[in-house]
Amino acid sequence: MINHILKNLSLCFTILMLIGCSESKKEILKEATNIAILDSNNDGVINPYEAMDVLFLLQKENNKELTTKDFTRLASAYENEQEEEFSEMFEEFDENKDGKVKLSEVNEDMKGFVEMMDTDSDGSITLQEMMDFDFEDAFLASEEDINIRIEELFNEYGGDDTISLSKVDKDDIDRFSEWDSNHDGDISKKEVYAFMIADNTPISFDVKGNTAFMTGVITAQTPATVLQLLFEYPNVTTIEMITVPGSIDDVANLRASLYVHKFGLITKLNANSSVASGGTDFFLAGKQRIVEKGAKIGVHSWGGGNVAATDVPKDDPVHQKYLDYYEIVGIPAEFYWYTLEAAPANNIHLMTEEEIEIYKVRTERVTKD
Repeated sequence: MINHILKNLSLCFTILMLIGCSESKKEILKEATNIAILDSNNDGVINPYEAMDVLFLLQKENNKELTTKDFTRLASAYENEQEEEFSEMFEEFDENKDGKVKLSEVNEDMKGFVEMMDTDSDGSITLQEMMDFDFEDAFLASEEDINIRIEELFNEYGGDDTISLSKVDKDDIDRFSEWDSNHDGDISKKEVYAFMIADNTPISFDVKGNTAFMTGVITAQTPATVLQLLFEYPNVTTIEMITVPGSIDDVANLRASLYVHKFGLITKLNANSSVASGGTDFFLAGKQRIVEKGAKIGVHSWGGGNVAATDVPKDDPVHQKYLDYYEIVGIPAEFYWYTLEAAPANNIHLMTEEEIEIYKVRTERVTKD
């Protein structure tokens, strides 16, 4: 494993070095490869760990060591696959097949995205507008938007500085409880702000000794961030997750999680930790999983566009990547089907102590009164 990693890391640095070489070599590189494939988060910047993550993925999918000729072919195929995926998604929404997706053709959850994609403001989007749209950026709210949301929320509950969980509707109680970081039954603006900032900031690791403290939302950049942690801090044995509310990119999340699992790291939730959705999946990657009493673990169904997971037949291949992942990390398949029923995609269910035991979320019992 380590030898393969070092070979790929060497190739990454070689590619990046060539980019800065003479114009003739640049031209050779341009003809030989399309390095855009190494920019997995499409931010215009390629770092070695990001490139290494892509190379791992390509190697796994092709089940062999990659040659430069393989890389050229795969880079070209990647562009075609990306366009095909967008085309399929677009056709799913384009009900009347007129080459445009109108607001009337999408559900309430998607209307906001269609409005953001509509760069020419004609009330509909084309395939090109969808392909040019930065989905990840759209999911991350600004600090100004977060403050507006908090004010609206607290005004809805009377405008006080705190919201008592006793006043929250039963259907929303688990979602509000995620914000109660000190477990006092009341939610302050400060608590909601801290949670929402974490939910709108890509993950980061604060390393202290042999522990990396993890906070933020999981994005396309997360696999590279995890690889950087693993290589630059080889003394780290434990990832202690503080507030990880979920993931924007489920595929990238599973990939990042498997890096953690393969390196044999411990994952830990302390008494004040809060993880949910993709954050819960990431936690499950630990070879040893520590859950202190009081930690919040949230689960829910997934949804995509006009489709809810519960509407998809159990034998549909779309479920397989999750089932494969849970099998690798030692979580029973029943856990996956349980999450789909536990709460809809726009809500959350906090696991009970009994559920944590049933689905083998904890591998080591550590309690804290």
